[in-house]
Amino acid sequence: MKKAAWIMMMAVFSFAAIPGHGQVPVRNGKKIMITNRPEGWKFKPLDEIVLSISEPKGNIVVVWDGKAEEYFRCAAEPTVKLLVGGSLGTHTVCLMNAKGGLVDKASFEVDCRTEINDEKGYYKGVMRMLYNTMAGANNQNGTEAQTNYVDGKFYNYFVCWLRDHVHTLKGMKYFYRGDIKSAIDLYANYQRADGMIFDNIYNRFGETNYWDVRFSYGGFILPVDNGNYEMKRIPVEADVEYLFIEGLYYTWKATGDDEWMKSRLDNALKALKYATSDPYRWSEKYQLIKRGYTIDTWDFQNEEDARISAMEGKPADPMVINLGRTRFNIMHGDNTGMAAGCFYLAEMLEYAGRSAEAAKVRQQGKDILERLYKVSWNGQFFTHMVPEDPSVKRDLGVDEKSQVSLSNAYDLNRFIDHDKAVAIIKTYQRIRKEMPATSPGEFYGIYPPFPKGFGQHTMWEYVNGGVTGMVAGELAHGAFEHGFESYGVDIINRMYEFSKQFGEYLHDTYRGAIPEDPVRNFEPLNLSAYANVDVDGTKGTPGVPAWTGEGDNDFHQCPSGKQVYEKIPFVLIRPDDNGRKACIGLSGAKGYKLSVSIPVNKKAASVYFLHTLCIKSGAGTTNAGTITLRYTDNTTVVDVVDNSKIGNWWYPAKKLANDHARRAFVIQNNKATAVGAYVYGYNNPYPEKTIKAIELQAYNIESKWMIFGITLSDYPVYYTPDIISYGMPANWCAAALAYAMVEGLAGVKDKGTLYSKVLFAPRWAAAEVNKVSTTIRYGSSEGYVSYHYQRDPSAITILYTANGAQTDARILLPQGRKASSVKVNGVEVPFTAEQIESSTYAVFSLKGKGVYSIVCSLQ
Repeated sequence: MKKAAWIMMMAVFSFAAIPGHGQVPVRNGKKIMITNRPEGWKFKPLDEIVLSISEPKGNIVVVWDGKAEEYFRCAAEPTVKLLVGGSLGTHTVCLMNAKGGLVDKASFEVDCRTEINDEKGYYKGVMRMLYNTMAGANNQNGTEAQTNYVDGKFYNYFVCWLRDHVHTLKGMKYFYRGDIKSAIDLYANYQRADGMIFDNIYNRFGETNYWDVRFSYGGFILPVDNGNYEMKRIPVEADVEYLFIEGLYYTWKATGDDEWMKSRLDNALKALKYATSDPYRWSEKYQLIKRGYTIDTWDFQNEEDARISAMEGKPADPMVINLGRTRFNIMHGDNTGMAAGCFYLAEMLEYAGRSAEAAKVRQQGKDILERLYKVSWNGQFFTHMVPEDPSVKRDLGVDEKSQVSLSNAYDLNRFIDHDKAVAIIKTYQRIRKEMPATSPGEFYGIYPPFPKGFGQHTMWEYVNGGVTGMVAGELAHGAFEHGFESYGVDIINRMYEFSKQFGEYLHDTYRGAIPEDPVRNFEPLNLSAYANVDVDGTKGTPGVPAWTGEGDNDFHQCPSGKQVYEKIPFVLIRPDDNGRKACIGLSGAKGYKLSVSIPVNKKAASVYFLHTLCIKSGAGTTNAGTITLRYTDNTTVVDVVDNSKIGNWWYPAKKLANDHARRAFVIQNNKATAVGAYVYGYNNPYPEKTIKAIELQAYNIESKWMIFGITLSDYPVYYTPDIISYGMPANWCAAALAYAMVEGLAGVKDKGTLYSKVLFAPRWAAAEVNKVSTTIRYGSSEGYVSYHYQRDPSAITILYTANGAQTDARILLPQGRKASSVKVNGVEVPFTAEQIESSTYAVFSLKGKGVYSIVCSLQ
């Protein structure tokens, strides 16, 4: 039989002889049996399957994947071994005779999820940390996403801001198995007639609110669902349209839903037209996207520009822009984002058969980049802001031309020229050498930060000089793409190590520098004469309560002598030196004091208390009592010690609501693995007065307020700031690193949809990983790539399969090594050696489905 006829017969057989393929019950046949079947008959790609065949003579074995496509064929033997490959779903093993007739068949399931299993488990840990951060950051009802029911439709999203959702999608698309299309549908369905895309959706409970006052002037707010929800556009934001296009593109890739994508192309074109023509967004002078003077892509202007932009008769609003007043600027990230959006949109238009529109949009993207280079590129990085009016001068306390803003990291991955990407990467490496010693990394919102002009957003905090995972992830991804693979690995490793301080959780933003502690003096008070309670519940003496009277459920491990908590010194009483009286215990319970007055006769700017609260069940309050400062002029001030300043002693909270309170220490007893105390600092409102006495008064209830130490200071309450800053969704930040892991280090990039075309560029050599098994899958579809990678001194060996039929391979070689040959399934294939900076890749192609054994020999 001729080959073409045989192939045609096999194609017909695959559907005709296996009716309902993909839904066949998994089972063994009578003459062909799977002997190593796992529980549930579910195998992973590249798992080995062992077949036992009772009638092998003259027969052949053919295996069909979940899409009824053949990926394995051999002459039947009593035992046949094969590796699972091809599409996911139900695979069918057919025993066929020489004439093509079906003798028997068996079937099994193939499924997988995104996972990295390296020999030491390090990068498995990285992926675990990133997923846990992404899934846990905005957890709602135990799910990875949020859902709202608006105007009769359910919408799913990771964050209720489109921007945050799209950036989170970069990483969550590899894990989330729910609906991801409806998030884009939400913003498409409420797109304004002129093409503007709204920023976010919030519940408004059928009521008007202050946002109506702020944003109604330009149609930037839209009540929906009979006023139960509102769609808002932060007027100053200029990035939303390109993010809509980007989100559409990522979602199409991950779902493979061509018809859905085509149905949203006109929304994307309208968004592009709005962003490149509307007077709020488009600079006629520069033919680029413009915005008010914010910090990079963030949504608030500095105070001066907020005042200038204010609407007539209204106060300054940092989110408002005013066509008659706002001093607009070109911010590079808005424009590289839209340029990339044009290229994404052109690809989708081309796929949809709209080639003429695709060519026009693609050229738009190229033109935006070329104009931006002329306006914003300074030779080392993109200038943060370029004013439309060059005569505008701002006094923000920094040389603005020296500032490197966060979109430079994003720019690396938005089709900019390679030489510019290299310059940006080297700029970040320079920042690493000169940044403050206390900085977690060079991944700044902006560096150097603004010392003034942005109100509460002080320097080294939030986007004003905070350090964030989103910059780290984009920088790492760009480093992998542009020949700085070891730097990309280093970034991922440092962020993972940093996350271990917080239980392998990646917080959104960290302080870019920790300020030096002020010079201050302390004076611990001696409480021995006023103590009345023992910390050991099994001891005590007559007239001295043994802690709370609950035996070994006590505080017997309490430290004594000079102790320092949060850099505040205290002197704690040794029970044996003071007749077992180790602390002050105030309570309405029998045997305890209700109040105490401690003489001071000193001045102090602040007073620190080391204390804890033994809350009695049913006490009616979780407050402790009051602190009264009595001055020598007999005036007083009173402070209520509520549950923001003290916490329960059992399993003490790590954080309290009051910024002046901290957990001091944790010990244990025979009943609890964690009991502890807190430091609370109180600012004396009259530091010029002499404090005659500190009077402590408990509530007349059964709870017990235990005070271990009191310390005066000549400086207002101060704690060394926490390294954790604030302000961004952690899932967005973790997603940037996840996509750097997947596309960069693991080297799996989708050049089609559902991995129908794959750019396969594993870069494990840069991480000095010798053995790793990797599977990357879109959670919302069956698109996947799976491979086993092994490196020894003589060769890199890879087993590879995917659901797609075309793979362009680029294998990173170890530094200083060259490839002498590449063999695929034992056959030598042509390859080229490509150099990018100091890195060398062996480049070749794979065509067709199946399992590939790749051996890249090294010299």
